[in-house]
Amino acid sequence: MKLDYLKMLKDIDDLVETDFCFDMDGRTLPHSRPFTQEEGLKMAGLLGQIYSIAHCIDCPSCAVKYLVKKKV
Repeated sequence: MKLDYLKMLKDIDDLVETDFCFDMDGRTLPHSRPFTQEEGLKMAGLLGQIYSIAHCIDCPSCAVKYLVKKKV
């Protein structure tokens, strides 16, 4: 089973290269304001989406989305 890792990486990049994630990353600095409940739930959703993409590496059933298609 050969996967299109570049497509997987691009899909993850599309999720994390956002203003929201940049703001959340800045909140890890000392003296930053804490996360809100709503922001935490949104981040949990993003982490779930990232996990579902990474999960395809070890799960053949889920990997069909990222299988390399053979040229005919």
